[in-house]
Amino acid sequence: MPWLTGTALLHSVMIQERRRMLKLWNLTLVILTFSLTLFGTFLTRSGIIASVHAFTRARSASSSWVFLALVVLGALGLLAWRGTPCAALASLDSVVSRESAFLLNNVLLIAAGFTVFFGTVFPLLSEAVRAAPR
Repeated sequence: MPWLTGTALLHSVMIQERRRMLKLWNLTLVILTFSLTLFGTFLTRSGIIASVHAFTRARSASSSWVFLALVVLGALGLLAWRGTPCAALASLDSVVSRESAFLLNNVLLIAAGFTVFFGTVFPLLSEAVRAAPR
């Protein structure tokens, strides 16, 4: 998942360097990529998903959730607080331009990342919902 959002970030950074556009979008992609990296590490290491790299179910799982929540909420809070200076200095010239193609590429990569995220989390959620109370 972070590979897809990171690839979208690399593509949109080129537009930011050349045209001074998409600063806020790039910051959002940085936050999303790092958060998905933490989430993937948590899923793999906690033993929730069967993996060769999984440890036993450790007590550190709750601290991982707290750390992930602090990172996401802190980053989004800072983005909301200081995001106004990052507003775009330029806008898209036309729908058929290099910048539009890069933006469409970003949207497709984020959609693919969301699809992978949903496909990863859905079995866990459905298993949690169907589980009988103990």
